Amino acid sequence: MKPILQLLTISALLCSHAFAAPNILVILADDVGWGDAGCYGGTLVKTPHIDRLAREGLRFENGYASAAVCTPTRYSLITGQYSWRQNGAGLNKGVSNGEAPLLIPTTMVTAPGLLKDAGYRTALIGKWHLGFGETKPDYNGELKPGPLEIGFHEFFGIPATNDRIPTVFVRNHRVQGLDPADPIHISYDKTVAKSQGLSTWAAGRNRIGWGKGGKAAWWKDTEISDTLTRECVQFIERSKDQRFFLLYAPHNVHAPAIPGPRFAGTSGLTPRADMLQELDASIGELLQTLDRLGLAKDTLILYSSDNGAYLNDEKGHRPTGPFRGKKSQLWEGGVRVPFIVRWPARIQPGVSTDLVSTLDMPATICAAAGITPPKEALPDSHNLLADRDAPKRDHLVLMSGNGDLAIRSGHMKYIPDLALADGWYGAGKKKAGSAARPALYDLSKDPGEKENLIEQRPAEAKRLAEQLAKDQSSPVTRPE
Repeated sequence: MKPILQLLTISALLCSHAFAAPNILVILADDVGWGDAGCYGGTLVKTPHIDRLAREGLRFENGYASAAVCTPTRYSLITGQYSWRQNGAGLNKGVSNGEAPLLIPTTMVTAPGLLKDAGYRTALIGKWHLGFGETKPDYNGELKPGPLEIGFHEFFGIPATNDRIPTVFVRNHRVQGLDPADPIHISYDKTVAKSQGLSTWAAGRNRIGWGKGGKAAWWKDTEISDTLTRECVQFIERSKDQRFFLLYAPHNVHAPAIPGPRFAGTSGLTPRADMLQELDASIGELLQTLDRLGLAKDTLILYSSDNGAYLNDEKGHRPTGPFRGKKSQLWEGGVRVPFIVRWPARIQPGVSTDLVSTLDMPATICAAAGITPPKEALPDSHNLLADRDAPKRDHLVLMSGNGDLAIRSGHMKYIPDLALADGWYGAGKKKAGSAARPALYDLSKDPGEKENLIEQRPAEAKRLAEQLAKDQSSPVTRPE
């Protein structure tokens, strides 16, 4: 890991002149690790457009996803609330499937809802993975409630993940291109699937879940990125004369790693690395669109990933950088992610070691838009644009793919039980009735989390354990 940089807070980099509410573009990549881009030390994969964002914006060394898997992070990015506060499937353990109901209550105050009420044109383009319907989705009818009912004017994207059934695009409330004579049937119950003759085969390969029908609506994996990018460009062009909020959630680089034909083999490494270069090109098209329309200066861009990478090495390329672990795990590789903020009209370029999270995006974009959320709204989200003297985030609760928690405070990290740190890969490591084995790491000296300091610094471990318990019992953790 690079030497720790001198603390450089975002407030110190805010331009002092008055500013108008910006357009807002949030880019939440899928399974992209901390070390994937050149600006974070990667040398084997070319990411010139992500590197441009970092060069022209503020790059955070200590950026985190609020969870080590996607559904919980996406929930938190929209609601400003830790997902483990809820009991919905995929929010406090695992991820949701393709037949999950809507996981965000339509009565809940959300960041896109606040922006919509303030006059922004709001859109979500890309991966949703937060469910449809009150009990389960009807892919042959109206997919309602869904993204439009929690604050977005427009939605176009994929229901869950690119490795899950159904393999279709949804626009607003309906599947695109569906032939009514070939209705969609899906299930995530093996017994039900067998009784109905459902298959894991869809759109050219095996997927998670079972289904049949809907063939006319199936996407082509090699065209997903271009399709989503085109939708983003068209939304920006349509919205150029009003303030807009676009949440772009590309499927890159989630498995199955299937890049488009223009990118296949271009990295010289793996299909996943090819997909990373495809993601970078997609971001480049959005940047070029903002430049062409004269919108770049007054557009706030936040770029991050929903969790860490799902592997540690690609023929010498290190997606998780110097960190231990990977997606779903409490180790840094599972939760440490790239985090870049660019707003030419207000934020000076630089590098910061401040502790930040995807959980902070809702409060930040609302503050940029001049919105003061209701007191009970966005309860765990910290405004990164706060004045220099305002309280800052001093700690963050992290969650594994199994719903187990850890906490980072300052440069220290506390894991309550090492038997649970491996997330989805830890089956059988926790024996029934066995005592917890806590761990404490100093990330400033030990980014690879190799030296457990629990015996040397018990008072520090006790303090963090108490803070974690306090946050779990407190409905609001943002600084007041």
